[in-house]
Amino acid sequence: MISSSANPTTSFSFGVQDLKFGTQFGAWLRIGDAVFIQPELLFNSNRTDFKVGETSAGEIIRTEKYQSLDLPVLVGFSAGPIRLYGGPVGHYFLNSTSELTDFNGYKARWKQFTWGWQAGMTIGTGRISADIRYEGNFNKYGDHVTFFGDQYNFSNSPSRLILALNVALVK
Repeated sequence: MISSSANPTTSFSFGVQDLKFGTQFGAWLRIGDAVFIQPELLFNSNRTDFKVGETSAGEIIRTEKYQSLDLPVLVGFSAGPIRLYGGPVGHYFLNSTSELTDFNGYKARWKQFTWGWQAGMTIGTGRISADIRYEGNFNKYGDHVTFFGDQYNFSNSPSRLILALNVALVK
């Protein structure tokens, strides 16, 4: 939670309340067998709930949804039905909708393109496989948030655990 008291008669607090499940779908191409490179193009939709102060009736929670195109380029190796990989991922911001715009003084300022990394493991043979990945980012969470002219920066970079079911259309 971040607090600001620029105006001595008013106190304003703001922070991430809850990170929600998102959806992802896309396409990938694996080049190589025992050692491979795997470029991907993924559409992501995510949601975050923010706590924006409190009233006598309780907490004020507002939701922000955002979509991006993710462009991972993974390098890895295969050992039977298991593949281990890692590499950079670019996030291209597409759109957002936010209940934070209900507050006068809120301004959204998303960076159009940011960088991160992914590492994970795939288990499967044939056309069906399952992924577990961990993703970290090089930008801090919430560097787009401005209220009443004050920019709010969080101390952590966003990270997430990604679980996916993969179906190969061409084999």
